[in-house]
Order: sequence, then C-alpha cells, then structure tokens
Amino acid sequence: MSGWRSVGDPSLPASLGSGRLLWCGIGGSVLPADALIQALAEAPFRRRWHPLTSPEPNDLRLEPEDQLVFASKSGRTLELWSWIGRLRAQEGWGRWHRAPIAITQDDQNPLAQLARAEGWTLLPIPVDVGGRYSAFTPIGTLPLHWAGQNAGRFLAGAREALTLAEQGRGLWGERVWDMVGTLTKGYLSGVDQWVMMPYATRLETVGGWWVQLIAESLGKQAKDGSRRGFTPIRAVGPQDQHAQLQRWLDGPRNVGVVMVTVGSGEGVEPSDPPVQCPFPGLGRRGGAEVVRAQAEGTREALEDAGVPVIHWHLEALDEASLGAFLMAWQLVVGLCGMALEVDPFDQPAVESGKRRTLLKLGIS
Repeated sequence: MSGWRSVGDPSLPASLGSGRLLWCGIGGSVLPADALIQALAEAPFRRRWHPLTSPEPNDLRLEPEDQLVFASKSGRTLELWSWIGRLRAQEGWGRWHRAPIAITQDDQNPLAQLARAEGWTLLPIPVDVGGRYSAFTPIGTLPLHWAGQNAGRFLAGAREALTLAEQGRGLWGERVWDMVGTLTKGYLSGVDQWVMMPYATRLETVGGWWVQLIAESLGKQAKDGSRRGFTPIRAVGPQDQHAQLQRWLDGPRNVGVVMVTVGSGEGVEPSDPPVQCPFPGLGRRGGAEVVRAQAEGTREALEDAGVPVIHWHLEALDEASLGAFLMAWQLVVGLCGMALEVDPFDQPAVESGKRRTLLKLGIS
C-alpha cells in the first residue's frame, strides 16, 4: 500500500460553482482535505466548506447550488452511506446545478457502482494507496484546486521531499531521517507519546490528519505478539502551552514534542495597550513577535526539563511547503513501521470495530 510515493497529476473538474461544498467522508477521506482547506484556503472558501463526517443528526438541507462530494477509499464506509441515504431522502436530491462527485477506487465497489449508474464524475484513488495516505490523490488536490490554490505546487513540494529523503540530503532529507531516528531511539527509552504542536492556528487540522496517520499506522501488535506504537497528541502552541505544557514539563518522562513554526514573524500591527497593561513596552511588539517568543520560550523550557523536542520551521505556509510537510510525515511513518516491525499500512483492530458496529445495527 505504498503507492502514495508515486505522486501523479490527476485531471480535476474545472470549478466549484457558487454554493457550499458538502464533503461526505470519514477519516482519511476527509482529514487531508480539511487540513489543506483550513491551512491554505481564504476565509470566504472556508465558510463554504462543510465536511459531513459524523452520522449524528443535524438540520442541513440541500440547496441547488451545493456541490456534493462522496469520498471513500473502499466505497463501503458506513458513515458515508448513512449520509447518502439521508440526503437522498431530501427534496433537494437531484435538483442540483452540478452533479455529485465520487472519490473512490475505480473498481466494482458500491460507491463506484453508484457513480457510474447515476452518471456522476468518478475521481479514482489508486488501489495501492491507503486511505490515510490519500493526501496526494483527489482527496487533497480537488479541494485545493477548487479553493483557488495551486495543486501542482502542492504535488511538487511532495515530490521534492520524497526525492531528498530517498537521497538522504537537503532540508527534508535531514528532517525525515532525523525524525525516524529520534522516534525509534526514544521509543526504546520509553518515549512513546508525541505531541504535534504548531505555533499557527491554521495548522490545527493538520494535527488531526497527523494523529490518524500515527495512531492507525504505528499502534500495532508485532509478529511476536508484543504491542508497539506511539500515542499522538494534538496541540496548538498559543493555546496548549497554557493547557497541556504543565503535564509535559512535570509529568512522566514518556513524551516528546514536535514544534512547528511558520514565517519570519516580522509583520507589524498597530498596538495601543491601556495604561493598566501589566507589560511595559508591549505596544512595540506585534502579534507575530509574541507568537515567536512563545515558541522560543516553550522550546527552551521543554529542553531544560529534558523533554525531547524536534523543531521544524516552515518559511512560508503555502502549497509547496505543506506538500513537503505531509509527504515527509508519511515517509517517517512508513520507515518507523519498518523499525518497529509492524505493518504501517493495515488497521486490523479498526476493522474489528467496524464489524461489531454493523452487528449492533443488524445490517452486517
């Protein structure tokens, strides 16, 4: 299931139209899209983005301008079919200006069969690409394209990171191999929890993608029956240095932190604190400077306490840098799976939970 290392340039529908983007999917069929939209899309597009994930009831009603996307690697996801059934029962079903799009394997799975029967556009996920590794398929490139971002640059950034890692050189090559070494050596010494802590709120949903990638890929039983893996912890620097940092500094020494910073922090904003402000001179410091100082201060505190810290800095938050970032982490996880002697591409325990869910519903 390592086909994600072959990054192609898929043909994508030209435009979204003026309505909402209703994206039905779960896990790896939506997390990459959500991460990319929240990180890179402009605010007007983010307001049109409506991921339909949990099957819990809500009051959504279809409008003719809505664009529906049904995404599932296997085409057999329970949550997806729950949404299809409920949307299909609405009066607005079939009255759309643009027909739905299905993103799935191009085989005889139920979603692909539905798309063909209805004449919908079918965008394929390669069979040898696992769901949580789908960021470089239409799961990632389609929302970027519709958001007016350059999907080609996103794919090019991924290719560059892959090439540098394979050659063991350059910034991304060094980051991948250093991260693999740090994770595996730390694991042997008892560091089995890792925090992804970006000092950029627009990377918060990238943390959600990262959590699934780590947890579902590396939390496994090895062939000898031993249980191995890491616990990924999602955080956002400016918030969680107040909410979780105490645990990392004074709690058990089984945690490491991956800190991510973005840009130079040189932007200047007007600031006029009142006389009651307890911080003299704060008016001369912009928000970017405050965030940069927070990141530096937190990193130093963690290092002084003996907590392993890896710091990745992105000069810009753009398509190429995010493509390289996501590809680098997929490579890290694949290589760590080899080091831990587990298969980073399957998820047997998850399948067990899915079967039990269907039995509870009486629809297995």
